[in-house]
Amino acid sequence: GARALFAASKEVTREEWRQYVTGLRLPADYAGIQGVGFAVHIPASQLASHEQHIRAEGFPDYRVSPPGPRDEYSAIVFLEPFDWRNQRAFGYDMFSEPIRHKAMERARHLGVAALSAKVRLMQETSTDIQPGVLLYVPGYRKGMPLTDTAARQAALQGFVYAPFRMRDLMRGILGADTRDVDFELYDGPN
Repeated sequence: GARALFAASKEVTREEWRQYVTGLRLPADYAGIQGVGFAVHIPASQLASHEQHIRAEGFPDYRVSPPGPRDEYSAIVFLEPFDWRNQRAFGYDMFSEPIRHKAMERARHLGVAALSAKVRLMQETSTDIQPGVLLYVPGYRKGMPLTDTAARQAALQGFVYAPFRMRDLMRGILGADTRDVDFELYDGPN
């Protein structure tokens, strides 16, 4: 649905994104989803202009993080609700981390949703640390061909994504009283 918002709009604004995600009623209907975000794809040659653009929107200290030269970046520019926890991820380049990068590449190359392996979310603090996963859906520029991997790579606009805190997600799915339920999740052959 969030990808459709980009397809239906000339340019999605921060306020439109906030209204869209607010309308999803995440805490009530999707417990465990930490938020819904958009990470813009940035070629290295456009990094400085990207940072200037976001600073001009009222975020004077905005920087893509972690710092360092790379061929491409994927900075989180929208993440709602924009609460204290999600603000910790604002500007983060998910391409810079191998597990996230692998899932994003799979989404971009195949043109489908892709789930990451287990990660520590940027939203985590030093207390109540939970394992996390991220779901990525690629978004492409309008009117560009998407016939093969190379075309999808050239057309990439960014990724709509959702971070999930796993204990919160399982509580949301199963309810608060899970004394009679014992489950373990595995990612891999063992």
